[in-house]
Amino acid sequence: MVVCEDSLRMSENRSLITAGVGIALLLAAIASDFVINSFWVEHAMLTALLASLLIVVITVAVVNEALDRRDRRRWSLLAQSALFALVQGARLTWMGMVEVLELTEIQTGSAESLARAAAVASDRARVSAAADELLEDPQRRGQLRIVVERSSDHVSGVIATWASLMVGAAPYVNLLDRHVELQGRLEWLSSVLNHREPPPDQGGRQRHLTRASVAGEYADSLGDDFIRDTVVSITVLAAGLDRESFKLAFSVVPSDWWEQRMRELAAG
Repeated sequence: MVVCEDSLRMSENRSLITAGVGIALLLAAIASDFVINSFWVEHAMLTALLASLLIVVITVAVVNEALDRRDRRRWSLLAQSALFALVQGARLTWMGMVEVLELTEIQTGSAESLARAAAVASDRARVSAAADELLEDPQRRGQLRIVVERSSDHVSGVIATWASLMVGAAPYVNLLDRHVELQGRLEWLSSVLNHREPPPDQGGRQRHLTRASVAGEYADSLGDDFIRDTVVSITVLAAGLDRESFKLAFSVVPSDWWEQRMRELAAG
C-alpha cells in the first residue's frame, strides 16, 4: 500500500520539486550577484544562457504539473473503474482460495465480515496448514485446480482490458505490476496442476496449451511443497492487493462525490 501511495505522491509533486529547484538556483544566482557581481558582469553571455535555462526549467515544470493535474481530473472516473475491476479480480482470487481451503465462511454484504475473512486470508501460517491438509485429499486437489484456473482466467481478462490504459498512468504502474504478478502466479500454478493431474474432461486445446506452457517444463520437478507455498503466496498477495487497490480507487474519486452526484441527478 505504501508503494502505491508513494508513487502517486511522487507523480503529483515531481514537477513542483523541479520548479522549486529551479527557483532555488535562481535565488542563489541573484544572491551571488552581491558577492561576486564582477563575474556576472564580465561574463554576460554565460549569464544570459543560465538565466534563460532557469526560466525554461521553471516554466516547463509548472506547465507539466498543470497538464498532469488536468489529465488526472479528466480521466479519474475511468481510472476508478479500472481499479474496481482489479479489486474484483484480487477479491475473487482470495475468496476462492479461502473457500476451497475451508478456512472460514465468507459473508458478503458487510464490510466488517469481508474484512474478517480477508484477515484470515492474510494469515500465512493458517493458510499454509490448510493447504497441506487439502493436498492430502485427491478430490479437493481437483477443486483447487478449478478455482485456480477460473481465477487465472478472470484476472488475465481484467489485465488485458485495462493494461493499455494504466501503463500510461505513472501513479498506477506499480500497482498494475503487482496484479500482473498475481496473474502470473495463478497461471503458473494452474499449468502445473493441469500437467500433473489433468482433469478427465480436459480437451485437446487445453492439453496442448498446458504442454506448451513454461510451467509445464518444470511441472514434474515441482512437488507439493511448491504447490502449498504458491497457494499461500497467491492468497496473501490477493488479499493485500484487494485492500490496496480499494483504498487507491477511493482516493481517486471519493465516495462523497458519488453521493453528492447522485443527489444532484435525483433532484434534476
